[in-house]
Amino acid sequence: MATLKTVINLPEMQPGASRIVSTQTIVRLVHSEVVALDEREVLRQITHLFVDRFKLFIPDTPEVQNNEITQEVTEFWDISPDFNYVAQAIVDYLTQQRLAPDLAPVQMVNRALLVQQYVSRTQQPDLFQSLVDHRDTIAAQWQQLQRFDLEVGEDYGLLLDKTRQPVTARAFVVGIAVAQQLVIGLPDNELNQLIRTVAPTIIGKSTVNPTEVKKTLLANSLVEEKDGFYHPTALIKRFDVATENEEDAVHATE
Repeated sequence: MATLKTVINLPEMQPGASRIVSTQTIVRLVHSEVVALDEREVLRQITHLFVDRFKLFIPDTPEVQNNEITQEVTEFWDISPDFNYVAQAIVDYLTQQRLAPDLAPVQMVNRALLVQQYVSRTQQPDLFQSLVDHRDTIAAQWQQLQRFDLEVGEDYGLLLDKTRQPVTARAFVVGIAVAQQLVIGLPDNELNQLIRTVAPTIIGKSTVNPTEVKKTLLANSLVEEKDGFYHPTALIKRFDVATENEEDAVHATE
C-alpha cells in the first residue's frame, strides 16, 4: 500500500509526464512510510512484487558514454501505463478482504501461495497442515489456470510457474549451496565470506559476485533476512548441489 500511494502521488505520474522514476526515489519515499524495514528490504520487496511478479515497474538504466563507466549510474523504473488500473484493483481486493468473513483453509493456503509462492512447515505449521489436508483440491484449482503446478515436499509447499525459464546461473547455483550451509542464522557481515568459501567448491575457478549471490538468495526465497541475520527456508531441501561444475550443478525451475 505504501508503494501504491507513493507512485500515484509522484509528479512523474501526472498526465503527460514521463512515467520514468528514479528507483532510489521510490525506495526512500516508501521507507519513510514503512520505517520498520530498511531500504534494502524495501527495494527487495518492491522488486519482487512490482518488477518480477506484477511487471508494473520496468527497469530502465540510461545509456552512458565510455568515459562515464566509472561513474555511478542511476537506476530508474519505467511505470507501466496499467499501474493505476492495477493499483485500484489491489485496493478493491484488500478492502473486500477486510470486510469479508474469515477465509476457509483452502483460501488461506491459496492466498499464501499467491503472495509468497511457498508455504513452510516450520514457519507456517497451520497453513502447511491445511495444504497437506487439501492438497488435491488446491492442486486442481491451480492447474485450471494451465500455468502453475503445486509441489508439496516434506517441509514445504511450492507453486511452480511453468512459464519461468530453467535457472543455471552461477549466482543461483552458488546461492543454493550457501543456503544449505545455513543451519542457523548467519550475521549479514559474515555472509560474503561464506559465499567466497563455498563458491570454489561449486564453480571451480570461475568467479561470481557475492552481491549477486545475496540477491539470488532473497529473490528465490532460499533465505530470509531478519534483524541482520540470514536464515534458511524450507525450499533449500528441494535442491541437491554436489558437483564442482556450474554447467552440471543445477537445472531447477524458479
